[in-house]
Amino acid sequence: MLAERIRQFEKRLQAAMPKIMCPVHLSLGHEEVAAQMHESLRPEDWLFSTHRNHHHYLAKGGSEHKLWDEIMGLPSGLNGGFAGSQGISDPSINFHASAIVGGLVGVATGTAYALKMDGSDAIVVCCIGDAGTEQGVFWESLNFAALHDLPIAYICENNGMSVDARIEERQATPIAKRVRAFGIWERGDVRDALDTARKLRCPTFCEIKVKLECDHLNMSSLLPTTMDLKAVA
Repeated sequence: MLAERIRQFEKRLQAAMPKIMCPVHLSLGHEEVAAQMHESLRPEDWLFSTHRNHHHYLAKGGSEHKLWDEIMGLPSGLNGGFAGSQGISDPSINFHASAIVGGLVGVATGTAYALKMDGSDAIVVCCIGDAGTEQGVFWESLNFAALHDLPIAYICENNGMSVDARIEERQATPIAKRVRAFGIWERGDVRDALDTARKLRCPTFCEIKVKLECDHLNMSSLLPTTMDLKAVA
């Protein structure tokens, strides 16, 4: 099963942390989201991810070996060892991630617009975390997607934390409640969100509450011990 394969991959990474020279956001606890996504994704679809992206990449059919080598900083890695964990990209399977919170939401929405203009049957999947919804571009993109009936599924993996700040300390109202104001189809699971976006050629939104089963940010023990890890995050 994909979910178990992702868990084993992440646990191997967790054990190898002393050898890793880049910041790593593990997805332990998020793997079921990726497994559902995998069931509805097609090769021609586009997937835009976040700094916590390993499970998304494997759900899109990415190479586990190339991902491992990339995180290890090896030339044989997915991006030659230069992207590390957070900013991986694989154009061969229409996959892109970014270390910037909410950094690809606008790009994902623009890609959905291009697909509509081209008459494509493909859809876009835009993955964000709860903190990604605190970026203005997220709400601007929702408005644009609703206005133009774009084939895009916004998948929010809400683990309730932004480093060490709980969502209750950062947001006054539930995320889904605010999304509803844009008239976007809300779906209760990931598969349904992707299938509805494909069938109706319209934007959908799905918020999944997950529990992260590891540190929010994992850093190599080879980094200077005087570094303030919270400041880095």
